[in-house]
Amino acid sequence: MKEIYLLSCAEVAEGGGVYKYGLTETGKLKEIAYLPCPKPMYAVIFGERLHILLRSPFNADDHSGFFSCKTDFTDRSEIQSTLGRCACHLAAEGNDVYIVNYLSGNIVKNCKKVVDHSGAGVNLPRQDMPHTHFTTFLPDKKYVLCCDLGLDTIFIYDRDLNEISRAKVPQGYGVRHLVFSKDGEFFYAVNELVPSVSIFKYSDGAAKYIDTTKFDCKDVNSTAAAIRLDGNRLYASVRGENEIFVFDVCGATLRPIADFSCGGSGPRDFDIVCDYIVCTNENSDTVTVIDKTSHSIMDELPMRAPLNVVKGEYNGF
Repeated sequence: MKEIYLLSCAEVAEGGGVYKYGLTETGKLKEIAYLPCPKPMYAVIFGERLHILLRSPFNADDHSGFFSCKTDFTDRSEIQSTLGRCACHLAAEGNDVYIVNYLSGNIVKNCKKVVDHSGAGVNLPRQDMPHTHFTTFLPDKKYVLCCDLGLDTIFIYDRDLNEISRAKVPQGYGVRHLVFSKDGEFFYAVNELVPSVSIFKYSDGAAKYIDTTKFDCKDVNSTAAAIRLDGNRLYASVRGENEIFVFDVCGATLRPIADFSCGGSGPRDFDIVCDYIVCTNENSDTVTVIDKTSHSIMDELPMRAPLNVVKGEYNGF
Protein backbone atom coordinates (compact mmCIF):
# COMPACT_ATOMS: atom_id res chain seq x y z
CA MET A 1 0.00 0.00 0.00
CA LYS A 2 0.95 3.63 -0.39
CA GLU A 3 0.99 5.44 2.94
CA ILE A 4 -0.57 8.90 3.08
CA TYR A 5 -1.24 11.42 5.85
CA LEU A 6 -4.47 13.41 6.02
CA LEU A 7 -4.79 16.57 8.14
CA SER A 8 -8.10 17.42 9.79
CA CYS A 9 -8.08 21.10 10.82
CA ALA A 10 -10.42 20.73 13.80
CA GLU A 11 -10.06 20.63 17.56
CA VAL A 12 -9.08 17.26 18.98
CA ALA A 13 -12.55 16.87 20.53
CA GLU A 14 -13.97 17.05 16.99
CA GLY A 15 -11.51 14.51 15.61
CA GLY A 16 -8.83 16.98 14.59
CA GLY A 17 -5.31 15.76 14.01
CA VAL A 18 -3.14 13.83 11.58
CA TYR A 19 -4.41 10.51 10.22
CA LYS A 20 -2.18 7.91 8.61
CA TYR A 21 -3.90 5.84 5.93
CA GLY A 22 -2.95 3.18 3.46
CA LEU A 23 -4.20 3.48 -0.12
CA THR A 24 -4.94 0.08 -1.59
CA GLU A 25 -4.55 -1.13 -5.17
CA THR A 26 -8.32 -0.73 -5.65
CA GLY A 27 -8.34 2.90 -4.48
CA LYS A 28 -9.66 2.30 -0.96
CA LEU A 29 -8.42 4.08 2.17
CA LYS A 30 -7.54 2.00 5.25
CA GLU A 31 -6.79 3.78 8.54
CA ILE A 32 -3.45 2.87 10.12
CA ALA A 33 -2.84 5.39 12.91
CA TYR A 34 -4.00 8.70 14.37
CA LEU A 35 -2.08 11.56 15.98
CA PRO A 36 -4.39 13.92 17.90
CA CYS A 37 -3.35 17.57 17.64
CA PRO A 38 -5.36 20.81 17.45
CA LYS A 39 -6.08 22.24 14.00
CA PRO A 40 -3.15 21.03 11.89
CA MET A 41 -2.81 23.21 8.78
CA TYR A 42 -0.08 21.67 6.64
CA ALA A 43 2.65 19.04 6.85
CA VAL A 44 5.65 17.81 4.87
CA ILE A 45 7.92 14.80 5.17
CA PHE A 46 11.69 15.01 5.10
CA GLY A 47 13.61 11.81 5.78
CA GLU A 48 11.95 9.92 8.61
CA ARG A 49 10.21 12.93 10.10
CA LEU A 50 6.84 14.56 9.60
CA HIS A 51 6.88 18.36 10.07
CA ILE A 52 3.49 19.80 11.09
CA LEU A 53 1.94 23.27 11.44
CA LEU A 54 -0.85 24.01 13.94
CA ARG A 55 -3.26 26.92 13.47
CA SER A 56 -3.22 28.47 16.98
CA PRO A 57 -2.16 26.09 19.78
CA PHE A 58 -1.10 28.65 22.39
CA ASN A 59 -3.14 30.28 25.14
CA ALA A 60 -0.88 33.33 25.44
CA ASP A 61 -1.21 34.58 21.84
CA ASP A 62 -2.67 33.69 18.45
CA HIS A 63 0.61 32.62 16.85
CA SER A 64 0.68 29.34 14.99
CA GLY A 65 2.78 26.39 16.12
CA PHE A 66 5.29 23.97 14.63
CA PHE A 67 6.41 20.52 15.76
CA SER A 68 7.82 17.37 14.22
CA CYS A 69 7.66 13.65 14.88
CA LYS A 70 8.70 10.43 13.22
CA THR A 71 6.39 9.14 10.51
CA ASP A 72 5.10 6.53 12.94
CA PHE A 73 4.06 9.44 15.24
CA THR A 74 6.74 8.70 17.87
CA ASP A 75 9.50 11.06 19.09
CA ARG A 76 7.27 14.13 19.06
CA SER A 77 9.06 17.45 19.60
CA GLU A 78 7.87 20.41 21.63
CA ILE A 79 5.59 22.90 19.88
CA GLN A 80 7.40 26.10 18.87
CA SER A 81 5.88 29.42 17.79
CA THR A 82 6.06 30.13 14.06
CA LEU A 83 6.40 33.83 14.95
CA GLY A 84 3.27 34.71 13.06
CA ARG A 85 -0.43 34.06 12.54
CA CYS A 86 -2.04 31.39 10.38
CA ALA A 87 0.99 29.38 9.30
CA CYS A 88 -0.17 27.63 6.13
CA HIS A 89 2.85 26.10 4.40
CA LEU A 90 6.38 24.91 5.10
CA ALA A 91 9.43 23.29 3.53
CA ALA A 92 12.05 21.13 5.26
CA GLU A 93 15.49 20.00 4.13
CA GLY A 94 18.43 18.95 6.26
CA ASN A 95 18.31 20.93 9.50
CA ASP A 96 16.37 23.81 7.99
CA VAL A 97 12.62 24.40 8.15
CA TYR A 98 11.01 27.40 6.42
CA ILE A 99 7.46 28.48 7.34
CA VAL A 100 5.11 31.10 5.91
CA ASN A 101 2.50 32.84 8.09
CA TYR A 102 -0.41 33.93 5.89
CA LEU A 103 -1.96 36.56 8.18
CA SER A 104 1.40 38.02 9.22
CA GLY A 105 2.83 38.15 5.70
CA ASN A 106 6.23 36.78 6.64
CA ILE A 107 8.61 33.88 6.08
CA VAL A 108 10.47 32.31 9.00
CA LYS A 109 13.56 30.08 9.22
CA ASN A 110 13.75 27.51 12.02
CA CYS A 111 11.25 29.48 14.13
CA LYS A 112 13.99 32.06 14.75
CA LYS A 113 14.73 34.33 11.80
CA VAL A 114 11.83 36.37 10.36
CA VAL A 115 11.55 38.32 7.11
CA ASP A 116 8.46 40.53 6.88
CA HIS A 117 6.97 41.51 3.52
CA SER A 118 5.39 44.93 2.98
CA GLY A 119 2.95 46.51 0.57
CA ALA A 120 -0.46 45.64 -0.86
CA GLY A 121 -2.09 44.49 -4.07
CA VAL A 122 -4.99 45.75 -6.16
CA ASN A 123 -7.56 43.01 -5.50
CA LEU A 124 -9.16 44.30 -2.30
CA PRO A 125 -9.94 43.17 0.32
CA ARG A 126 -7.93 39.99 -0.34
CA GLN A 127 -4.74 41.94 -1.09
CA ASP A 128 -4.86 44.67 1.55
CA MET A 129 -1.49 43.44 2.89
CA PRO A 130 1.13 40.75 2.24
CA HIS A 131 -0.15 37.17 2.50
CA THR A 132 2.67 34.64 2.24
CA HIS A 133 1.13 31.33 1.18
CA PHE A 134 3.81 28.88 0.01
CA THR A 135 7.49 28.09 0.32
CA THR A 136 9.73 25.49 -1.25
CA PHE A 137 13.34 24.83 -2.17
CA LEU A 138 14.61 25.51 -5.63
CA PRO A 139 15.86 22.38 -7.46
CA ASP A 140 19.49 23.24 -6.67
CA LYS A 141 18.64 23.50 -2.93
CA LYS A 142 20.68 26.74 -2.81
CA TYR A 143 17.63 28.95 -2.69
CA VAL A 144 14.22 29.16 -1.03
CA LEU A 145 11.15 30.38 -2.86
CA CYS A 146 8.07 32.11 -1.37
CA CYS A 147 4.72 32.95 -2.98
CA ASP A 148 2.97 36.06 -1.64
CA LEU A 149 -0.71 36.10 -2.63
CA GLY A 150 -1.20 39.65 -1.35
CA LEU A 151 1.62 41.11 -3.46
CA ASP A 152 1.28 38.98 -6.63
CA THR A 153 4.96 38.26 -6.12
CA ILE A 154 7.29 35.25 -6.00
CA PHE A 155 10.36 35.93 -3.84
CA ILE A 156 13.61 33.99 -4.13
CA TYR A 157 15.89 33.94 -1.05
CA ASP A 158 19.17 32.31 -0.17
CA ARG A 159 19.16 29.79 2.68
CA ASP A 160 19.72 32.65 5.21
CA LEU A 161 16.65 34.53 3.85
CA ASN A 162 18.59 37.22 2.05
CA GLU A 163 16.54 38.23 -0.99
CA ILE A 164 18.09 37.22 -4.32
CA SER A 165 15.34 38.20 -6.77
CA ARG A 166 11.60 38.44 -7.25
CA ALA A 167 9.08 37.88 -10.07
CA LYS A 168 5.46 38.95 -10.57
CA VAL A 169 2.23 37.40 -11.80
CA PRO A 170 -0.43 39.71 -13.30
CA GLN A 171 -1.83 42.27 -10.85
CA GLY A 172 -4.71 41.03 -8.73
CA TYR A 173 -4.27 37.37 -9.64
CA GLY A 174 -2.96 36.29 -6.21
CA VAL A 175 -0.19 33.73 -6.67
CA ARG A 176 -0.69 30.80 -4.29
CA HIS A 177 1.39 27.62 -4.94
CA LEU A 178 3.72 26.34 -7.66
CA VAL A 179 5.50 23.28 -9.07
CA PHE A 180 8.76 22.87 -11.00
CA SER A 181 9.23 20.99 -14.24
CA LYS A 182 11.26 17.80 -13.91
CA ASP A 183 14.35 19.43 -15.44
CA GLY A 184 13.98 22.53 -13.22
CA GLU A 185 13.93 24.88 -16.22
CA PHE A 186 10.33 26.05 -15.75
CA PHE A 187 7.88 26.45 -12.91
CA TYR A 188 4.11 26.75 -13.00
CA ALA A 189 2.35 28.94 -10.43
CA VAL A 190 -1.36 28.62 -9.67
CA ASN A 191 -3.12 31.93 -9.00
CA GLU A 192 -5.96 31.82 -6.48
CA LEU A 193 -7.93 35.04 -7.02
CA VAL A 194 -8.10 34.79 -10.82
CA PRO A 195 -7.95 31.01 -11.33
CA SER A 196 -5.05 30.52 -13.71
CA VAL A 197 -1.51 29.22 -14.14
CA SER A 198 1.47 31.52 -14.73
CA ILE A 199 4.56 30.10 -16.41
CA PHE A 200 8.11 31.14 -15.52
CA LYS A 201 11.52 30.21 -16.87
CA TYR A 202 14.05 29.69 -14.07
CA SER A 203 17.84 29.91 -14.04
CA ASP A 204 20.28 30.32 -11.14
CA GLY A 205 18.19 32.32 -8.70
CA ALA A 206 16.15 34.31 -11.23
CA ALA A 207 12.68 33.73 -12.70
CA LYS A 208 11.44 35.23 -15.96
CA TYR A 209 7.68 35.58 -16.47
CA ILE A 210 6.43 34.04 -19.73
CA ASP A 211 2.64 33.80 -19.83
CA THR A 212 -0.59 33.11 -17.90
CA THR A 213 -3.39 30.73 -18.86
CA LYS A 214 -6.82 31.29 -17.27
CA PHE A 215 -9.10 28.41 -16.35
CA ASP A 216 -12.48 28.11 -18.05
CA CYS A 217 -14.54 28.75 -14.90
CA LYS A 218 -18.31 29.19 -14.77
CA ASP A 219 -18.50 30.58 -11.21
CA VAL A 220 -17.13 34.13 -10.96
CA ASN A 221 -16.35 33.52 -7.28
CA SER A 222 -14.17 30.48 -7.94
CA THR A 223 -10.71 30.37 -6.36
CA ALA A 224 -7.84 28.07 -7.31
CA ALA A 225 -6.00 26.09 -4.65
CA ALA A 226 -3.51 23.26 -5.21
CA ILE A 227 -1.28 22.41 -8.17
CA ARG A 228 0.57 19.18 -9.00
CA LEU A 229 2.68 17.91 -11.90
CA ASP A 230 2.56 14.26 -12.96
CA GLY A 231 4.74 13.55 -15.98
CA ASN A 232 3.49 15.86 -18.74
CA ARG A 233 0.16 16.47 -17.02
CA LEU A 234 -0.43 19.55 -14.87
CA TYR A 235 -3.34 19.38 -12.40
CA ALA A 236 -4.95 22.23 -10.44
CA SER A 237 -7.97 22.29 -8.11
CA VAL A 238 -10.55 25.09 -8.19
CA ARG A 239 -12.98 25.80 -5.36
CA GLY A 240 -16.43 27.02 -6.37
CA GLU A 241 -16.12 25.02 -9.57
CA ASN A 242 -15.23 22.08 -7.29
CA GLU A 243 -13.25 20.60 -10.12
CA ILE A 244 -9.72 19.58 -10.99
CA PHE A 245 -8.40 21.02 -14.26
CA VAL A 246 -5.85 19.12 -16.32
CA PHE A 247 -3.35 20.52 -18.84
CA ASP A 248 -0.85 18.94 -21.16
CA VAL A 249 2.45 20.68 -20.43
CA CYS A 250 5.60 20.97 -22.52
CA GLY A 251 8.06 23.60 -21.34
CA ALA A 252 6.40 26.99 -21.72
CA THR A 253 3.29 25.57 -23.42
CA LEU A 254 0.05 24.59 -21.63
CA ARG A 255 -2.88 22.95 -23.39
CA PRO A 256 -6.17 22.30 -21.52
CA ILE A 257 -7.29 18.70 -21.96
CA ALA A 258 -9.86 17.93 -19.22
CA ASP A 259 -11.69 19.02 -16.09
CA PHE A 260 -13.60 16.79 -13.71
CA SER A 261 -15.41 16.84 -10.37
CA CYS A 262 -13.43 16.55 -7.15
CA GLY A 263 -16.35 14.65 -5.63
CA GLY A 264 -16.90 17.23 -2.90
CA SER A 265 -16.85 20.95 -2.10
CA GLY A 266 -13.79 23.15 -1.58
CA PRO A 267 -10.85 21.06 -2.89
CA ARG A 268 -8.14 22.80 -0.87
CA ASP A 269 -5.41 20.22 -1.52
CA PHE A 270 -4.86 17.02 -3.47
CA ASP A 271 -2.01 14.78 -4.49
CA ILE A 272 -1.42 12.13 -7.12
CA VAL A 273 -0.72 8.73 -5.62
CA CYS A 274 0.07 6.04 -8.19
CA ASP A 275 -3.09 5.70 -10.33
CA TYR A 276 -5.24 7.86 -8.05
CA ILE A 277 -5.87 11.44 -7.01
CA VAL A 278 -6.53 11.91 -3.29
CA CYS A 279 -8.42 15.16 -2.70
CA THR A 280 -9.22 16.94 0.59
CA ASN A 281 -12.56 18.75 0.25
CA GLU A 282 -12.61 21.27 3.09
CA ASN A 283 -16.19 22.53 2.81
CA SER A 284 -17.92 19.16 2.44
CA ASP A 285 -15.80 17.48 5.17
CA THR A 286 -14.76 14.67 2.85
CA VAL A 287 -11.67 13.09 1.33
CA THR A 288 -12.17 11.52 -2.09
CA VAL A 289 -10.09 9.05 -4.05
CA ILE A 290 -10.44 9.59 -7.80
CA ASP A 291 -9.25 7.29 -10.57
CA LYS A 292 -6.66 9.31 -12.52
CA THR A 293 -7.80 7.96 -15.90
CA SER A 294 -11.56 7.48 -15.67
CA HIS A 295 -12.11 10.26 -13.08
CA SER A 296 -14.45 7.90 -11.18
CA ILE A 297 -14.78 8.25 -7.41
CA MET A 298 -13.22 5.11 -5.89
CA ASP A 299 -13.66 5.97 -2.21
CA GLU A 300 -15.07 8.74 -0.02
CA LEU A 301 -14.01 9.31 3.56
CA PRO A 302 -15.80 11.61 6.03
CA MET A 303 -13.36 13.89 7.83
CA ARG A 304 -13.80 17.18 9.63
CA ALA A 305 -12.24 20.10 7.65
CA PRO A 306 -9.58 18.16 5.73
CA LEU A 307 -6.90 20.57 4.49
CA ASN A 308 -3.85 18.63 3.37
CA VAL A 309 -2.72 15.27 2.00
CA VAL A 310 0.92 14.16 2.29
CA LYS A 311 2.46 11.20 0.48
CA GLY A 312 4.43 8.77 2.62
CA GLU A 313 6.15 5.46 1.95
CA TYR A 314 5.36 3.24 -1.00
CA ASN A 315 5.34 -0.44 -0.09
CA GLY A 316 3.99 -1.70 -3.42
CA PHE A 317 0.55 -3.01 -4.35
